[in-house]
Formats: sequence, structure tokens, C-alpha cells
Amino acid sequence: MNKFLLKAVFIISTFILLSSATALAQTVKGVVRDSETGEPLAGVVVMFERVADDPTANMTGTQTEADGSYILQIPEGIEGVLGLYFISYNDLKSQVIKLGKGDELTLDFNMVFQSETLETAVIVARKDPESVGALINDRKVSAQAVENIGAAEISAKGLSNVAEAVETMSGVSFNNSGQLFVRGLGDRYSLTTLNGLPVASPNPDNKLIPLDIFSSSVLQNITVTKVYTATSFADYSGAHIDIATKENIDESFLSVSLGLGGTIGTTFTDTYRPDRNGWLLHDNNLPRNVRDMSLPDFREYIVDNDPFGTSFDIRKSMALPDISGSVSGGRTFGLKNGDELSLLASASISSGSQNIYDAYITNINTQGQHMDEFTYNGYEHSLDLTGLLSLNYIFKNDDKIGFTMLYAKNATEDYKLRDGYDAEDNMLLGSNSIAHSYSLWNTQLGGSHTLHRSWDMDWKVSYGMTDSNEPDRRQVMYRKGEDGSLSLFKLNRQETMRYYGELSEQEIVAEIKPTFHFGEHSRLIFGAAYKDKNRDYNSMRFYYNLTDINPVISDIYTPSSFLNSQNIADGLITIERDAQPKNNYYAGHRILAGFAEVEYYPLTDLMLGLGVRYEYSQQWVRYWNDASRESISRLNKGDFFPALNVKYTLKNKHTFRFASSITVTRPSFIEMAPFLYKESYGSAELRGNDALTNGYNYNFDLKYEYFSTNNKHMFSVGLYYKILKDPIERVQETSGGAIVHTFRNAEQGMAAGLEAEFRTQPFKYFTIGGNVSLMYTDVTLLANGGIYTDSRRALQGASPYLGNAFITYAPEFGKESSISISVLYNVQGPRIQAVGIYGLGNIMQAPIHSLDANITYRITRIWSVELSMTNLLDSEYRFTQNVPDLDTDMLTESYRLGRGIGVGVKLDF
Repeated sequence: MNKFLLKAVFIISTFILLSSATALAQTVKGVVRDSETGEPLAGVVVMFERVADDPTANMTGTQTEADGSYILQIPEGIEGVLGLYFISYNDLKSQVIKLGKGDELTLDFNMVFQSETLETAVIVARKDPESVGALINDRKVSAQAVENIGAAEISAKGLSNVAEAVETMSGVSFNNSGQLFVRGLGDRYSLTTLNGLPVASPNPDNKLIPLDIFSSSVLQNITVTKVYTATSFADYSGAHIDIATKENIDESFLSVSLGLGGTIGTTFTDTYRPDRNGWLLHDNNLPRNVRDMSLPDFREYIVDNDPFGTSFDIRKSMALPDISGSVSGGRTFGLKNGDELSLLASASISSGSQNIYDAYITNINTQGQHMDEFTYNGYEHSLDLTGLLSLNYIFKNDDKIGFTMLYAKNATEDYKLRDGYDAEDNMLLGSNSIAHSYSLWNTQLGGSHTLHRSWDMDWKVSYGMTDSNEPDRRQVMYRKGEDGSLSLFKLNRQETMRYYGELSEQEIVAEIKPTFHFGEHSRLIFGAAYKDKNRDYNSMRFYYNLTDINPVISDIYTPSSFLNSQNIADGLITIERDAQPKNNYYAGHRILAGFAEVEYYPLTDLMLGLGVRYEYSQQWVRYWNDASRESISRLNKGDFFPALNVKYTLKNKHTFRFASSITVTRPSFIEMAPFLYKESYGSAELRGNDALTNGYNYNFDLKYEYFSTNNKHMFSVGLYYKILKDPIERVQETSGGAIVHTFRNAEQGMAAGLEAEFRTQPFKYFTIGGNVSLMYTDVTLLANGGIYTDSRRALQGASPYLGNAFITYAPEFGKESSISISVLYNVQGPRIQAVGIYGLGNIMQAPIHSLDANITYRITRIWSVELSMTNLLDSEYRFTQNVPDLDTDMLTESYRLGRGIGVGVKLDF
């Protein structure tokens, strides 16, 4: 399937290049300004409208950029006028124009401000959804408070994926394991959609799909909504993150980019990789016949056969520079009946390496004693692949049917060499190899139709497949003698082992949404939605019994000298397969929903939005306990979720918003299933809880926004307050000498805070912006639990403050040459990494500061080069745990990621 997608992208891109190579466009360009102030206007819709009454002719259009400039290609030899439309400005028409083949014309305009809004003109126009100006206009006219970022700004700031782009928005952060936090609320409180429809996560630990799996090369824009609306699924209180993929608008294009980069201290230094079959994109999953055979058959089979295909050896090599590349192209075909067919394809690939030196990790007990303590060096390698195909059929009345197919894969392998001791004071050396592979295949079909002057209808359906594989995790533990000699560690025959885990998930989502327009701007939206998700998870462990061998160990990187098929065939090593039912679970989740929402304008500047949604949710997990007894955990519940949104606009510059709603937080599959997961010897265990119930969230938001008429200046400030009933919290405890992380419902929690954002252009080409979030969270724990150290505390993962700031300088040199310089700063305040119980304090992450810089120089219209520098401050990730008995905080983990640098070149045809 992967080869098919890559082949399709190659054929499509080649066709676009060949077919567009001889195209010669007729161009109209200019600048649009305010007639009184002379300031350029961003986001003005500029349309070429035919003079002749030709039923087969379509209008073409664009939007002005942040500096008021526009460039529009028009048909050869056709008479027409330019129509200009902008909110709060009078419509404007040019004189009749007609251009010959290859002609170029410059037309500047001054628009006159007026009081009546022209929202419908913006909606009718075919705008550029990637530009800064268009997205600012979307924020202005949106019935709900939103934040967004488009492909143009993402490129200017040098952001490579969705995760990096989302983190620049107010109140958003990620923890060290990649989990998203919004307004102090963790991964389970947010919702991710792809083109408006939910997308499943292949990561069993997270509700949300890893956002770094989406390359910026396939992005059109990202919209973050922190208030609930009844037209969305109700399982979010933090944020609804919608990822819109690219679709071709009007112009044919072909873009190719290549990049090289690396991390200081990693690139061109020694790195270590586990033995493997094939490239990182190939998952070394366990052969199906080995997984399915009986235990007696396996014991006979393993003597003469190698089912793994890999050894425990570690290969040393030089870390080469990181490589990235992308190709994308699109073309719109005009059909004889006046309709259009728009085609876009994109593919990208990138590799990466990351060395971590002298990192530290430990687990402690309530007396402050180390249960284990290790230092380690880590060596990680990654490979990312993304492919997108988008087809849109646009009718001449602007009805549309679109098809999108997205494939994304993220594969990593990580080798750690750990040196330390365990709870029994055994001096140990651990060799650990871990590989993860996440993949997503999503197809979507949808349409937008005008049924009548007052009726519209949108519909969407999607089918998604996600996979998460942990193929061939390997571990060898060595005992260190006082003289430094090494021997095999044989405590309980589980120190030398292999692990295979496979997760597959399928999800179907469908939605139909008719809209009735009444009055001047009011509308009624109603409809139904359906979501059905199923997950299969299975894992298998193989333990090596090394009792009968005592090799002389001089090189820990080549254990194949004794861990080999010959010793297995001779009976010196036996391999036991652990395929107990408790290593598997099967789960499903079905939601049937109906909704209705009205946006009513009793006054021109006042909008009252009231909606309600009903969802009936059926959730189940089938699992086996430690005694291999089968159980099913079910959570079936039907709920109404109301939402209120009020918007008042004053003088078309000032907007006041209020929102309130009730939403739900449902436990994830892994949180519901008492399934034991342990990454390596001495590491923490993770186990779900089948007694979890839904949590409910009562949300209140108040916000003020200011936008200047030319969109050069904006400011917003907002307050929010959330009451969390029965919130789900991750806690830690000890069991049999091991640290166990699990999940429990707390009694009640709350989250409140202030968010402020600004963006301004003090002078030409120069933009400054930033945001800050101040947060207070509090959770009240169950009175009869008796296990928590603190009866009240902040929510796990919540920081009291977050901040982002950026500076962009983008001067132009002539018509085709320009440079863009961006500097981005981010700070995350301290947060609870894990909650302590039984007298043991919380594990706290120290504040993190980061600084990135990006320079893009467009040499000509075709050529541009880029220099990026990341993590310039290289802050230490530092975690401490409070020990109340000693009245001190003890270090539990620390590491640094290193500074990065990259260069790239891009060609735009």
C-alpha cells in the first residue's frame, strides 16, 4: 500500500510538471489600501468577473496578503472586471480589462470604509485558506472564539509539523512523552479532527494521534477552538484541534524541497543501533505462524528455527546528517460545462538522529531510598513519511465534492545503555533496544451543496486505519563485579528477553449537517453524526533461560557470541514464550449523535448561539486478568450537551464573546483495561482501572478581541473557568517492590486562567507577536481513598504559566526576491509529571525554555534557501520528587536533547 501511494504521487507530480511547463499566465497585480489612512488591507477578496454572460465561465479570485498585495492570474482574451470585497468596506469594481497571452497589468485600489458588514461576500469568494489575512478574517467572523495558523505562517516560522505549530498557540504545551496539554488539561480533554472528522490515535497511551506525524508539507491550516459547539463531538474541554489538509485552489504549481540538518553532539559522532531487518519503514513484526502455534509446537520449532531474524547485537556507526525532502503539485482543470476538477498530491520524507548523554533516572520510596538508580546514554533514530492526495470537483454554482486520502507513518528505534543498580543493590549494566512504529491511513469523502436560496447541506464520511507496532523490543542485563568484570544477570530468567506488541484500530465516522439561513445573517444548523471504532491489541514475550551458560563477556555490543542459534540447538539456552491471554485486549467504542444549533442575530452586531447535542456512547474493553480470567468492562451512557455562545461586535473592531457548555471526558481503552505494561527491567509499570467512570466538565469563557481595519494589529484577552466532576487522574503506587502507574477518578477539580495574545506590525515588514497563559488548577481527591499523599493539588500536567513570543522580519527586494527571519521563544512552567500516593510526593518537571530561529531567503520566484536553528537554549529536562519524611525534593530524572541546525533548498514552479 505504501509503494502504491508513493508511485501515485510520483506519476501525478510528473504529469503536473509536464503539463504546466508550457503554461503562460496573464497576471493582474497590485496593492489594496484604506482610502483614508493609506494603510494596506490584508484579506481583501479580489475576483475576476466576466463581463459576458457566459454560463460556462467561472470566476477566479484571490486574497490580499498582509502587505495588501495581490497577484491574480486571469484567462487570455476574456473581458472582465476586478471586484473587491472586504468586511466593513464598500464593494469596489475596476474598469473593464482584457489581457493577451502573457500580458501583465498593475492595478492599485483604495477602498472606502463603511459601517455595514459584508460577511456574505467573504463566504462566497474562493479565498486562500493558507494566508495570514484570510485566517484573521475567519477569526473575526467566526461565531466562536478560535485561534488558527496557516501554511504561510508555518513556513515563515520554520515549523516542521502540526505539533510544533500548535505549541505556538496560547495555553498549549506538550510533556516529555509528547502528550498534549491545553489550559492545564491533559490529552484526554482534547479532540483532534482531520478536515472536521475525528481521527483515531495509534498510540495506546494517548487519546490524540501524535501531532508530529503530520508534516507541514500537507497542511493548509490548523484551527484551535477552546469553546464547545454542539456541531462537534462532545468529548473535549481543553481544545478541538482541526487539521485541514491542502487542496488546490486555482493555480497550477509544483514545489520540491530538500533539506539537511543535525543535532550538535549527535551528527558525525558515534551512534549505536540495534540489529534489524530492512529499513525503519519496515516493521519487524513476529511471523504469524509463530504467534499462532501452540506452546509445545513452539518449543520444538525454536530449536531448529530462528523466528526473529535479528540478533541482540548493537551496531556502531557514524550519525549522518538528518535528511528531509518533499514534493507537491496541483492543477485545476476547467471543464466544458463550467465545472472544475482540482487535483493536488504531496509526499514528504524525513530522517533524524538524537544522542542523549549522561542522562539520569531513578525510582525512590517513601523513605527517600533509591529502589533503582541508573545513568544512561540514549541513541534514537527516526523516519517519517507523509503522503496526501486531494481531489475536488467544483460545480459552477460553487457546490463541491471532495476526496482526500492521507497516509502518515512515524518510525523510531531507540537504544539505551544503562549503568546502575536495582532495589537489591545489584550492580547492573542494561542493553535495551526499543522500536515503535505509528501509521495512519485515512480516506475522506465529503460535499457542500446549496439546495435552495436558504438551504445548504454539508456531508462527510471517513474511514481510517491506524497501527501501532512495537516490534522486537530486546533487553540483555549484565551484572557488574567489584573488579569491573561482567556476567549475565540471571535473577528470575526474565532479564534477557524480547517483546512484540501490535495494535490495530479501525474507525468509521459519518456526519450530515443541513443549514437553514434566515434573516440577514442568522442560521439554524442541525444534523446527525456516527462514529464506530474498534481496536485489537496483542503482545508476546520471549524469555531466555541462561542458567547453563557462563560466557566470558568482553564486548556487550556483540552478545551473539553466546546468544546464538547453536547454543539454543545444543540445549544450553531455552526460550520460553509468554503468550498468556492477559497480554491481549480488544475494545470498541460507538457513538450515535444528533445536534441542533442556532446562530441568531437580533441586532446586526449581536449574535446569540444556542445549541444542544445528544450522544449515546457505548464503550467496552475485553481483557484477561492476571489469573487469565476473561472479563469485559462496559461503559454505556447517553447524555445531553448544551452550549451557549454570545458575540457582540462594536464598531467592527472590538468583539466581546461569552461561552458556556457541558462536555464529557471518557476514559481511554488502556485506562479502562487492567493490562500490565512494562518497558524494561526496573522501569515503571502501567496498569488500567476497570472501575473508571465518565468525567463531566462545566465550561465558562469570556473573551475580548481587537482587530485593526487593516489586520496589522490585534489583541485579545480572555478568562476561563472550568468545573471538573469526577476527573480522571494518573497516579503512582508501589506493588511488590515495583512502581506502578494507574488511573483513578478524583472527586472534583477545577481549572481557571487568563490568556492574552497580541500581534502587531510597528513598521513595514516587521511583525511582533506573542501570547501568555496564567493558569490555576485544583483537584479534590476522594475522602475515602486513603492512598493519596495530598488531599488537594494541581492537576497532573498543568503548568501555572505558559508563554510564546515571536519576531518576524520579512523585507522584499524587487518583485521576486525576499527574506524572512523569524525567532520563536517558548516557556513552560513547572508541572506535575506523576502524582504520588502512600506518603510519596509528586514528581515535578522543572520549567523549560526554548528558542528557535529560522531564515528563508527567496532568491528568485523559483529558488529559495532556508537555515533553521532549534533548541538554542538546550534547557535541561529535570524531574524531582518530594519526600515529605525528609522534607526535601530528590532528583528522579534528567537529560538534555541538544541543539539542532538545518539547511534546505526549495523550488517552486
